[in-house]
Order: sequence, then structure tokens, then C-alpha cells
Amino acid sequence: MYSTFTFTSADGTELLGWTNDGEGPTVVVCNGLGVPPEAWPRLLDPHCGYKVVGWNHRGGLGSGRPSDPERIRVEDHVADALALMEHTGIDRTLLVAWSLGVNVSFEIAAEHPEKVAGMLMCAGVPGGTFDAAFAYLMVPKPLRKTSGLVVSRAGQAMGKPLTMLARSVPKGNTFAEILRHSGFMLPSARTKDVVPWIRSFLEHDFEWYFRLMAAAADHDPMDPSFVQCPITVVAGGFDVMTSMRDVVAFAQQIPHAEVHVLQATHFVPLEFPDEVMAMLDGLLMRSDLTAPESIAERAEAESDVLEATVIDLRDSSAHPA
Repeated sequence: MYSTFTFTSADGTELLGWTNDGEGPTVVVCNGLGVPPEAWPRLLDPHCGYKVVGWNHRGGLGSGRPSDPERIRVEDHVADALALMEHTGIDRTLLVAWSLGVNVSFEIAAEHPEKVAGMLMCAGVPGGTFDAAFAYLMVPKPLRKTSGLVVSRAGQAMGKPLTMLARSVPKGNTFAEILRHSGFMLPSARTKDVVPWIRSFLEHDFEWYFRLMAAAADHDPMDPSFVQCPITVVAGGFDVMTSMRDVVAFAQQIPHAEVHVLQATHFVPLEFPDEVMAMLDGLLMRSDLTAPESIAERAEAESDVLEATVIDLRDSSAHPA
């Protein structure tokens, strides 16, 4: 489904990269925290029309831990993304991001705008990640960062038993069905896509995973209005982890941003993989990269797919986040 390789970041940390071995315009995936490549089922297809590359975060899922355990902040993930691009010979690319990867992508675009031809940002905000968390659970904004840090520290304290539990829990269709009907994820995610993601994600050392989560709190909100390249922003109307309203609010600061609110939770890439692909095709068409004829035709055919899944922002009762 994809192949892996190793590369070295600027501080000497050895990381695990991955690629779909495809051909076409390049896509760099800045993934959600600790998320394996299986979160992007359509992008992993080598025949999707894109050359897709990504990496696993420091200390997770085959990537090495830095010699300095404090080097796990957003700026370190940015350095890893740039090292990945250098290693794979990518000078200019489309960035596709989920959750924490949105923070990373905006920092790349701010530091190296010449490297970014377009941005597809899913269920994340450019900084202030914890301030946008738990809104769907009605947690007041002043308490969200504190709540996020409490969860992170509790996760670190319970890391070893959580890791043991993750290793022992059955990871087949039954687990996927429970997750798909839990409300944390929606049934629109297909079981055949969810199972590989579960199997990979539960290989984490969860003490380290929650250490990475706590470090994410140190990234302050950015003013996103500097973005000049084409950008598509996607929010989940039922997202527990990142406030839909905060996602839309930052997107509205970028006049040319295309904004989609889907009937999704935080798991946009798994719940709406076809729509994500349609948005990527549309982004490519708006960029200055050359679009193969096959993608241009597909983008035109996919326009109706998006129209059928976008929530009307005027209906606030549909998405209290």
C-alpha cells in the first residue's frame, strides 16, 4: 500500500518516511499527532495521480526519538518536514494536513512560501491547538488549554498500562465497528479503512505519545492572513477535538480561502476520503502546478460530491462546536 524509508532531520534525529510510490504533482502530508499513513486511504493509492510523501513523528511508529527529549515542539516537526522534502528532492509542493499538521503547515508556509504551492488543511488551527479543543463538549474557552494539559499529563502517567492495553485489545472489524458508532468517529468511515488505521495507531508507546501532545500546547496562535497560495480549509461539524467555529474563524481571515464544513468528527480523512481527494484536485487546479489531464477531468466530475456533503454554516444547530 505504501513503502517506507529513513531520513535524518537537522538535529540528527532519524525518522521514518513513507510514500505511495505514485507519480504526478507532489503532496507532502503533515499528519495529525502520531497518526499513521493509513489515515489517508485514497492518497496511499499509487494510482491516485499524485506523488505523496509523509513521515512519522519523532519517537512514534518507527521514527527515532531525539537525543534531547525536549525537541518535540512544532518547530521540530517543521524541521522534520523540511528535511523530508530535501531528502525526497521536493522543491515545491501541495501541503495536506490534519490536526497538529495544520500548525506545522502554516509554519512552513510562513518560513518558506516559495516551497508551498497550495494548502489543504483539515480539522486543525494554526496555533493555539488546545484553545480550540473540547468545544463540542461545551468546555468554556478559558478552560480548554488547561483541560488539554490535564489530559496530556494523565496520559503520560497512565502511559505504560495504556500501551499494554493497546497491544492486547483485538484490532479487527469489531473494534472498528464500535469506534465507528461511538460518536467519536462516525459510520461514514469505512470499516476497511478504519481497521488498518487502528492496527497502526495502537502500536504507539502512549507515554511518549502524550508527551508529544503536551508539547503541542506551546505553539501560539498565528495570524493566518499572510497566506498567498491557494488554500482549502476543512472543518468537521461534530469535531470533539478541534472547534469547528475556531477552524472557520481562522479561515475567514484569509480572503481567498475555500472553506468546507462537513458532517464529520475530527476524523475527516477517514470519514470523507473521496471528498478530501476532490478538494485536493480542486486545490491543484487553483495552484500554479501543472495538473495532468486525468486530474482535471476528475476535478470537474467531483464538484457535485462536495456540494452534497457541506453543512450550511447558517444552521448553527447542526454544529454546536
